[in-house]
Amino acid sequence: MSLLGVPLLVGTVLLTVAVTVVSVWVGGRLRGPALWQGVRRAALVLLCQACAVLTVAVVVNGQYEFYATWDDLVGSGSGSGGGGVVLTPLTPPGDGPVRGAGGAGAGAGVAGGLRSVPFGRDGVRVVRYSGPRTHVEADVYVWLPPQYDQPAYRRTLFPVIELLPGYPGSVHNWFTMLDVTGLLMREMANGQARPAILVAPTMQLVPGLDTDCTDIPGGPSAETWAAWDVRDMVTANFRARKDGAGWAAMGYSEGGFCAVKLAVQHPRRYAAAVSLSGYFTPTAPAVTRSPALLRANDLLRVLGERRPRVSLLVMGTRQDADTAQDVMRLRDVVRAPTRVFSSILPTGGHNYGIWGSMLPAAMKWISQELDAPPRPRP
Repeated sequence: MSLLGVPLLVGTVLLTVAVTVVSVWVGGRLRGPALWQGVRRAALVLLCQACAVLTVAVVVNGQYEFYATWDDLVGSGSGSGGGGVVLTPLTPPGDGPVRGAGGAGAGAGVAGGLRSVPFGRDGVRVVRYSGPRTHVEADVYVWLPPQYDQPAYRRTLFPVIELLPGYPGSVHNWFTMLDVTGLLMREMANGQARPAILVAPTMQLVPGLDTDCTDIPGGPSAETWAAWDVRDMVTANFRARKDGAGWAAMGYSEGGFCAVKLAVQHPRRYAAAVSLSGYFTPTAPAVTRSPALLRANDLLRVLGERRPRVSLLVMGTRQDADTAQDVMRLRDVVRAPTRVFSSILPTGGHNYGIWGSMLPAAMKWISQELDAPPRPRP
């Protein structure tokens, strides 16, 4: 049974009304000791509240499409199972972007001024950083591949994947809910991915303010924070590639919009972007209330006018109808040399379960799009 649509909503509303009416009728006819009557009346009240909460949950789920089916809710559905995702290119590989040269070089190491603390058990570090351009001070999560500390790679500059979260939500969900480090380790062991530095910046820069990764007049400057401050911090303090061909962005939900936006608006700084159930027209009131800001950040309009040399992978599901429609809209406006690959899965809602099923194919794709790191020197 679908968890989206009118039938379930009508059913939960009718259930709530019926339970309330029956509870009132039963409550007025209870007999016995006063304490026992109070316990039973409290149980009836809790039952009514549970039905009301269920109705609200159905309304919220219908609005945001978190779960599309019961399998989706309990976690037994897996979309296409990751490995079964078919990526459909819009333009032939020969029309891809021209990459800059890579190359090894002496890395800067970790600057003494950076403060960091460990997060979890996978070697993730949390850096508290204040951006010189934006004056934003926020946490940035950094993970270095095992090869980073191996002597054979001591002069290697590694590509970087910038990970962006949805809104609302914490950026550390990349490492907890999605276990992106474990996935990348498995893909590297299988020869399906190359070593890369993972960087996940905090994007909710003001509590309760949704920026859609946009520089909001009067602050915060979320786009500049992600595309400039965070990037410059990484390249200055870690052995990371500085050329645009060595950087990619990936995000889920609003983070998918952010990832594509960074690549499209800054094609010299990013080679590729992945959107997992993202959209491509701003939705945050802080952006949409300004016609000029909305036009400048509507990626469908921007890509209709400009053709940046970047590669995009956009993914969605048919049951998450809005994102599936946005995938098709994006495909309609993109022209070479911009490349777009797409995948629309038949089932799945808007949640970590479906993003986790998309992630293996996305990680393989993004690894292929990034230039191969140079061979380690003996």
